[in-house]
Amino acid sequence: MATRVNTVPVRVKLYTDEYVVSGLLHTKPGGYRERVSDIINDAAVRFLVLTEATFRPAASPTAPAKMCESLVVRIEDIKLLIPFEQESRSSAEADQEAAAKW
Repeated sequence: MATRVNTVPVRVKLYTDEYVVSGLLHTKPGGYRERVSDIINDAAVRFLVLTEATFRPAASPTAPAKMCESLVVRIEDIKLLIPFEQESRSSAEADQEAAAKW
């Protein structure tokens, strides 16, 4: 039986030397790792996983973005990360909505 972890999805946009990436970064509500800054400043965290991600080459701003369900980005490659307002739905609600689309 799979165990679900309650998370709060935060829409982020990040820039690396090669790509511009947008997606949802899942934070843990209440306490440690509730904020995006808690996650990226944690020395033990080396990668971010974004869901509902899109990416395009940074050198081609007019290039169409490619989409993927999840994307892993190495934190040391991130040059700029912009968190947007937290979404009001829980990850379980988002999972249910995504499952309904399939």
